[in-house]
Amino acid sequence: MKLSDITEKTPLVKDFVAQLKKSTKQAIPIVEVGKTARVSGASARPVDMVLENGQSVKIYLRVVTAKDDNGKDVERFDIFRIDINGKSTPLSGDYDNSYKPSFDASVTALGNMLRTGQNAFDKKRAKQKIRKPRTGPAPKNKTQQLNELVNDAGDLDKTIDIKTKEKAGLEQQLTTLTSQP
Repeated sequence: MKLSDITEKTPLVKDFVAQLKKSTKQAIPIVEVGKTARVSGASARPVDMVLENGQSVKIYLRVVTAKDDNGKDVERFDIFRIDINGKSTPLSGDYDNSYKPSFDASVTALGNMLRTGQNAFDKKRAKQKIRKPRTGPAPKNKTQQLNELVNDAGDLDKTIDIKTKEKAGLEQQLTTLTSQP
């Protein structure tokens, strides 16, 4: 059993998503398994879930070795951290799906927390300013702006010299044309 074996169809993830849907009374349209990374000193694989009203839950799974009923070592997946809307939430309850009633009660408590926090989440989201996407070149620092202005000044000086010479040539043509009978 490896962290790379975790998918949306892994029993622990599937059970968690099903119970969370049931307890929040919301659909979970996005379930995405991230890349394996070190989190809180352990190798883990994050699973992101986005609920239909915009809230997000991220669970971190790791592989642990436990004893089964016969005293034999068995590897299994373990949820050791949960982030709600980007903030780590203390784990309370049993998130091991081997004993369904305890697992369901723990996920239901998490779902109730999400449901009660929905109004606050909506208010916070409504207050956020919407930023227009930038169009055009990226902003420049002062040195880049100064260099650009110096280059533009040089180009303008050359243009002024050319136009001054053209003006002088045209004035000379005008005087020769006006002086002819």
